[in-house]
Amino acid sequence: MPVGVERTELLVRLLTKHQDQLFRYIYALVPHPEDARDVLQETAVALCRKFDEYDPDRPFLAWAYSFAYREVLKHRDRDRSWRLPLTRELVERLARERERHETALQARLEALEECLRQLTPEDRELIELRYRGGADTEELVRRSGASRRTLFRQLDRIRRLLSLCIDRRVAAAE
Repeated sequence: MPVGVERTELLVRLLTKHQDQLFRYIYALVPHPEDARDVLQETAVALCRKFDEYDPDRPFLAWAYSFAYREVLKHRDRDRSWRLPLTRELVERLARERERHETALQARLEALEECLRQLTPEDRELIELRYRGGADTEELVRRSGASRRTLFRQLDRIRRLLSLCIDRRVAAAE
């Protein structure tokens, strides 16, 4: 049965809304970010193919995770070059644990975003470059003009600030 325009729009909205969560779920099970992006793409294709079977009264993310899990297993079977051979049982256990902690992880991620906004512009830029921009240590040393030791101390100080802030926000929300 072909999926109608309304259903297609619903799928696009749901995938867009939950894309980051799906990626994090997949990346927890696949060792390389490039592979995780490939698996995310295959998951989206599989969801599209089977979307006529989706019941909108049920949570989309749980339904999508089942597809992502199957795509992770397919990727695992196709790509035997994983550095650490993960058994199917281990991948399954990781998937269950990731799903079990979804609510707590989402709360911590939301707290992190707020805590990042509270950093000084300099500290926020350093964290953004390191973790979102993927800058390595040498690039950060070159950009900041600081020594490696000073840079590591700055990053450690900022990580501790963020950790404390996240813990406080999550505790306050409970």
